[in-house]
Amino acid sequence: MQGGSVWGAIVVMALALPWCTGCPQMAITKAATTAASAMVDDRSFDQQAADLDLKVRIEKRLLTDAPSLASSVNVDVYLGRVMLTGVVPGWSDRRRAASLARSVAPDGEIFDDIEVATGSGLGDRAGDFAVNKELGVNLLAAEGIPSQSLQHRVVNGTAFILGQATTQGQIETTRNVALRTPGVTQVVTHIMLRQ
Repeated sequence: MQGGSVWGAIVVMALALPWCTGCPQMAITKAATTAASAMVDDRSFDQQAADLDLKVRIEKRLLTDAPSLASSVNVDVYLGRVMLTGVVPGWSDRRRAASLARSVAPDGEIFDDIEVATGSGLGDRAGDFAVNKELGVNLLAAEGIPSQSLQHRVVNGTAFILGQATTQGQIETTRNVALRTPGVTQVVTHIMLRQ
C-alpha cells in the first residue's frame, strides 16, 4: 500500500465514521489519533500497512476457525513479529490460538503470551483496559524511550510490550516505567534492538 493510499484511507475513515457511530466527536478524535500515530511511528507506511494486514488476517482466522477464542485473544504485530495475549479457559485453547496464528504467519516470530484461566476465572478485562491505558500514557510521557515504537497489553497485572528500541537502556527504562504503573506487577518484553 502506498503512503498516499494510507492517507486516503485515513481521510475517508475520518469522514465516514461520524455517520457510523453514535458519538461523532469520539469517532473524529479516534481518526485524528490514528493519523497522528501513523505519522510518528518509526515504521514506514508500507510496514505499518503490512503489520495491520497481518494482524487482520490472524484475527479473521481466529474468528473463522475458533470464534469462541476470537474475543479472548489479543493480536499485536510490529515489524512482522506477532504477540498474542489474553486469557483463555484451557491449554488446548491456547495451543489452538497459537497454531492458527502460525498458520497465517508460518515464517514469522510468534510470542505466545496467552494465559490459561486459573482459580476464579478469566480475569478483569475492564481493569486491564484501564491499566493498559495508563501504561500507554506513562510510556508516552517518559523521556528517552521510543514510545511510538512500542505496542503493549496488560493482562492480569502483567504488561506485555512489543516493539523496537535503539539501546538496551531504552528497554530497561521501558520496563521500569511499566513497573511503576499502578496495577502492573510484572513485565514481559519482546523489544528488539534496532540495527
